[in-house]
Amino acid sequence: MSRQRSYGASSATRARCGGAAARILEAAPAIDVLINSAGVMAIKECTVDRRGNEMHLSANHVGHFLLTNLLAPALLSATVTAAAGDVRVVNLTSAGHRISPFRFDDYNFSEGRTYHRFTAYGQSKTANILFSAGLTTRLRARGVTSTAVHPGCVWETRLGDHMKAAPGWLEDAIDDLAEVALRNTGREWTQDTLELKTLNQGPSMTLVAALDPELPAWSPAYLVNCQISEPFEYALDPENAEKIWELSEQLVGQKFGY
Repeated sequence: MSRQRSYGASSATRARCGGAAARILEAAPAIDVLINSAGVMAIKECTVDRRGNEMHLSANHVGHFLLTNLLAPALLSATVTAAAGDVRVVNLTSAGHRISPFRFDDYNFSEGRTYHRFTAYGQSKTANILFSAGLTTRLRARGVTSTAVHPGCVWETRLGDHMKAAPGWLEDAIDDLAEVALRNTGREWTQDTLELKTLNQGPSMTLVAALDPELPAWSPAYLVNCQISEPFEYALDPENAEKIWELSEQLVGQKFGY
C-alpha cells in the first residue's frame, strides 16, 4: 500500500527548508525521484526573503538548490539498489527562461531599483536549467542525473495570481513579457512559446522526466511537450552552470562537495 506524507516547508526560508529535509531523511533514507516544483511568478513589486534575496530567485531556485543538496544523501543511497538511471532530480523550469539570462552582475536588481517582474521570473527559470546541468555534472558518475522541464502554461493553477488583476490582464501580461524578453535577449517572444496546457495535461512532462528509462542518457536535458528540446544557449552553458552553483552556495551559506 502506498503512503503519502506531507512536510511543511518554505523554499524561501532556509531554516524551514532544513527542518523539512531532516524530517524527510528520517522518514525516507533512500529517495529515487525528487521533483522540485514550488514557484512564484510575476510579483508586481520587488519582494525579498529573510536573507534579502529577491523572491523569484529565492522561491524558484535557491530553496530547491538547498533542499536537493540536503536530500542528496538519500538520493545517493537509492543508487545502491536502483536500476541504472532510475535515481533522478526533476526541476520544473519554463519557457520563461527565454525572457532573461541569469543576471550574475545584478541578480538582486540593485536592491529593487531596476526590478522587473518578468525579468526576475525569467532569470529564476534560467537558474533551474543551470542547476540541473550542474547537478548532473557532479552526480552522474554516482548514479544521479537531473532534467529540467517546461510543463506548459497551465492557467488553471494559481501561479499567475499576481497578474490576474483586471480584465484584459493576459493580453497586457503577454505584451509586457514580449517587450522585456526582446530587450533582455534580442529575440522575439511569441504566444506559441507558452505551450498552453490543461490542468490534466500539465503533469505529463514531469512524469516523463521522472520515469522515462531512456532519459538519463540525455541528461542534463530540457523537456518540452514530453520531448527533448533546446533551451536558449545561456541556460546550458557549462560556465554559467558553475557560476550559478557557486552563487547558490553563497546565498544558502553552505558548500556542497561531491
